[in-house]
Amino acid sequence: SESMHPLIQEAIRITEDLGDVVFIGAVGIFLQTKATRESQDLDFAVAKELPAELLDEKQYFVRKLKGKEARYTPRGYKIDIYTRDVSGIPVDRVVATAKDIEVKKGVKIKAASVEVLVVSKFRAAAKRKGIDDVDIRTLVQSKYKEIDWDILKSLTDSEIEYQRIRNQMDALHRL
Repeated sequence: SESMHPLIQEAIRITEDLGDVVFIGAVGIFLQTKATRESQDLDFAVAKELPAELLDEKQYFVRKLKGKEARYTPRGYKIDIYTRDVSGIPVDRVVATAKDIEVKKGVKIKAASVEVLVVSKFRAAAKRKGIDDVDIRTLVQSKYKEIDWDILKSLTDSEIEYQRIRNQMDALHRL
């Protein structure tokens, strides 16, 4: 078979196992931009909470990590399941605006929209330094011209937040 990034192979398997999931984080950005970064975690949002029984039955196991419980796929990838919001964006908006991306012939998986990824990344970057800034640059470099600013604005909390994001995106795009 063609060589496919292991995280994308895993995202396909998760979709097969669990149904309608929308990838966010590194995998969402990878699906949208084809730009990879080192990450072994798969983050996704679901419209309906996945019961623990279902996850257990599908062999998505729990392991204690630094005193916190973490969920893993049967193949040993750490997952983070978002059921309420993604950086303050309600999951129903994340799911409603998600994009089907064909990863190989006849196989599609869902990624968060570019607009959701941008807003969530800006919010994360305000709280912590580092990787989010790299992700924001990646999104600007490959997706700036495709951004629907009306959708992006509808995901923000205020005119001020929208303008801050827009101004920074415009500035990065001009660089």
